[in-house]
Amino acid sequence: MATYTPLPLPEARRVGARLGRDVLSVEGLAAGSVNSNYVLTCRGGERLFLRIYEEQGPEGAAAEVALLRWLVDRGVPAVCPLEDAKGEALDRLGERPVAVFPWVDGEILCQARVTPERARVVGAALARVHLAGAPTLRPGRFRTSDLLARCAVIESAPSSELASEASRLRTWLKEVEALRSPEAPRGLCHGDLFRDNVLWEGPCLVALLDFESAAEEAFTFDLAVALLAWCYGEELRRDL
Repeated sequence: MATYTPLPLPEARRVGARLGRDVLSVEGLAAGSVNSNYVLTCRGGERLFLRIYEEQGPEGAAAEVALLRWLVDRGVPAVCPLEDAKGEALDRLGERPVAVFPWVDGEILCQARVTPERARVVGAALARVHLAGAPTLRPGRFRTSDLLARCAVIESAPSSELASEASRLRTWLKEVEALRSPEAPRGLCHGDLFRDNVLWEGPCLVALLDFESAAEEAFTFDLAVALLAWCYGEELRRDL
C-alpha cells in the first residue's frame, strides 16, 4: 500500500482549497512503490489524484513538474498537475512536496491483453518522449555506480538469501558495463514505462504516467525496459 505518509482529511481540504476545490473525502491508493498516493473526492463528484513525494525533495519535484509541462506542450500524452491562482503546482506536507493531478479515467492492461497493435501504440508514444527531449536533463538513477550502491543495501538485508545475491549482481553489473557503448544515442527517457504506467480507453492510449524516473539515459535502455514490460509473459513474444 503506497501510503507511507498519512494524509488527514483537514490537510487534504487545505490542499484542495488552494486549488479552488472542496475536498470531501480521502482514500489511499494501493499503487506505486515509492510515493504516497491518494484519491480525493470533491464536492460535485470530481476526483483528483494527490501525490506526496517521499524520495524527491522540492527541487526534484519542481523539475518533474517542469518536464511534464514541456512534454504536454509537445504532444506527449502526459498529465500536468493542477495549479493555484498564482500558477504554482506544488504544495507541502511537512517537508515533503505535494502535487495534485486531474483524475484520468482509463484502464491498465494485463499482459494477456497486450496485442501487436497496442504494442505499436506504446512504441509510438515512447518515441514521442524521446523526440521531445527536455530543456535540462538530470542523470539517470540506473547508472552502474547507482546500482552498485544498491547492491550494498542488498548485502545488508536481514535475509541471508537476499544478501547472498549482492556478490552475483556486482559481477553481472561489471560485465554489462564493459559491453556499454559510449557512442549509444542518449536523451530523455521515461525509465519506467511498465504496463501500470499507461492508461487506455478502448484501443486508445490516453495517458503516460509517472515520469519520476525520467532522465538522460541511452535510448536502448528505455526500449529494453518497455520490451520486458510489454512483450514478456511466460516467454518473450516476438510479435509484440
